Amino acid sequence: MNEPSLFISYAHADALYVERLARRLDAFGLPVWYDESLSWGARFTQEIRLRIRNALAVIVVMSPAAEKSEWVEREILEGQRHDREFFPILIEGSRLFLLATRHYFDAQDGALPGKREIAQLQAVCRNTGTAGGESPTLLLRPPHQRAATVHLSRERSLEKLGSLFEEGELEHADILTSSLLLESVQRLEAGWMRRRADGERLPLDLLARIDSLWENASAGTQGFRAQLARHSGLRVDTERDFVQLARALGWTSGHGDTNPRYGAFVGAAARGGGFFPTLRNPQTERYQSWHDQWVQTVMAVHFRLLKGGG
Repeated sequence: MNEPSLFISYAHADALYVERLARRLDAFGLPVWYDESLSWGARFTQEIRLRIRNALAVIVVMSPAAEKSEWVEREILEGQRHDREFFPILIEGSRLFLLATRHYFDAQDGALPGKREIAQLQAVCRNTGTAGGESPTLLLRPPHQRAATVHLSRERSLEKLGSLFEEGELEHADILTSSLLLESVQRLEAGWMRRRADGERLPLDLLARIDSLWENASAGTQGFRAQLARHSGLRVDTERDFVQLARALGWTSGHGDTNPRYGAFVGAAARGGGFFPTLRNPQTERYQSWHDQWVQTVMAVHFRLLKGGG
């Protein structure tokens, strides 16, 4: 039976630490799952997806090996797709690209989570109740010294994006698109963009290449060019402009309703022309200010698209 549990995402090179971690959490009665628990003959990809979808939270063991792991990256994207809470643990190297806004537990000396961190995980398990519920906004203690965020080369990032399209992972590609654009204006750690200050700095060549990937993957129905066609003539200066833009792209009914969290937002969407990229950042959506930050990010990108001639 697939009981809700704390899912541990890691690279196999870090298996010794993960085994120690799992024993530590188990000793406090916390339900834990990682791929060592896979049963013989299990369908690996489907099982991982199911476990993440039902996870109480996702613990990511960060290291140079994890940074290079396609599986760790996909597990993080899948967790963000389903609005899972993340608890990163850094054992070596730098914080991972897709977790740039998160504080982490510093285990570079081999430490295991202490009483404070265990209490936070216990609170998540109690308050989540079921995997579909809301968990509290809790972070493991900040690092004593901030580690540098991993910055991927643009070519490698675009290659990763292309591979997601080849596999039909539109939601994953959507999340990665937002991260790539945030990184291009040094706003990855902040998690959102300012309309003019950052919009004016967005590289047009990067926007064009990302748009080309979306266009090719969707037969021209998704991407920035498709979005511009749907809101031709609209401005991007005020909150009212955003509401009109959101309505044109199928993001909202336009009746002042509050947009649901990312997982429900993309899951229930008709995904009509121009729906993607949404420019949403699931990492920030546990905070009250997330919607205002999303509005600013969307306005920044579309301000640049319009100013750059589309």
